[in-house]
Amino acid sequence: MSPAKLFSRKQSWLALVSLLAGSGVACAAPPPSAFPSAATNISLLWHVQAPRGPANAAGVTLEILPGPTVNIGGKVSFGVTARKPGYLMLVDVDAEGRMSQIFPTAELLAQSVGPDMNLVKPGVQFIVPTPAAQQRGFEYVVAPPAGSAVIVAILSERRVQLLDLPDIQRKLQGPADTLSYLSDWTSQLRIPEGGGGRLLPNNWSFDIKSYSIK
Repeated sequence: MSPAKLFSRKQSWLALVSLLAGSGVACAAPPPSAFPSAATNISLLWHVQAPRGPANAAGVTLEILPGPTVNIGGKVSFGVTARKPGYLMLVDVDAEGRMSQIFPTAELLAQSVGPDMNLVKPGVQFIVPTPAAQQRGFEYVVAPPAGSAVIVAILSERRVQLLDLPDIQRKLQGPADTLSYLSDWTSQLRIPEGGGGRLLPNNWSFDIKSYSIK
């Protein structure tokens, strides 16, 4: 999240801070050897041409905590609820138009116990950072650039945890344009069936919120 830095105060590898490519999320990270298989259990996504489905069939609702106006240096968290189960990803588009996935990250996945650390259950608010991540000292701290930005909650019906986000060739013009862009892009993704090799369609749901960084 370019408006936020994700870091840990409690790990012995605190000094090893890396900047995620294409984003402003600074992550306290152990040496690369500590993440040998962070993505090995994550399905590869394939692109096909397909019509776009409903934008929010799962009834996803995103909340920015404590509110939509945040100050540089302040801490933020996110609450997500849905009517249907699914796997949550949060994508940030900062005031300069840079798009990055801020949850989950490869670092968080490598440290999680079990395969479902981003699973949202129906009617139960899912808080990011999760309690487990908070216990390890992870938090989001607002960082420049100041201005208007958006955060997008993406809920996948099938298990997906990391998105290889596309390079944006133009600056997205506000929430509606951002939602249309991501909805069109995800509609082209197919997920390989476990062990079977078939490419399966997926249902994606979205909610988007604007916020202001001061």
